Amino acid sequence: MKKLLTMSAILIMALILPTYALAQGGQQGNPQGAQQGQQQGLQEPGTGNGRAGTGVQNLNRVAERINNPEIGEQIRSMAQNHEKVQTRTKTALHQMSQKNQALKLLVGPDYKNAGQVRSDVVGLRNDVKRLEKIKEGSLPEDAEAIQDAINEVQLEAGDLEAQLTEELSGFSLFGWLAKMLAE
Repeated sequence: MKKLLTMSAILIMALILPTYALAQGGQQGNPQGAQQGQQQGLQEPGTGNGRAGTGVQNLNRVAERINNPEIGEQIRSMAQNHEKVQTRTKTALHQMSQKNQALKLLVGPDYKNAGQVRSDVVGLRNDVKRLEKIKEGSLPEDAEAIQDAINEVQLEAGDLEAQLTEELSGFSLFGWLAKMLAE
């Protein structure tokens, strides 16, 4: 019965989706979607937003100020990884925001990119834990700088979660099926 229901839903989507998308005039790259993404604080990948750039800069500053070269190298490595995560996450959020509204209504948001963003947020939370461990073993004058970096990474993770929640909100007819197939 479950298989029959799934196949029926796929067949209905296969018949309705192209018709509905064509009726919408193929607005996949519509300028309204781009404006909406920028209003939400999303920018083109690579340009970065204020907080994301500050997080990497702050980690690099902390790495330079740390008196222990071994810890400084760990933080520098974390900053490089953090920069890659930012690019990947901004790209995923941008792609989610650019999804055709008709497709969102029918099949829901882009769950593949949502999974990528969730994974990156978990990575940021893990970086916070690593920084807290580094802070515990550091000198008092280094602890304040490390705490600033921790705060920046936490703020960035919170912002990404808020953007993801906004992208995932809304109604869709067959979103449950798309989500089931994406997992």
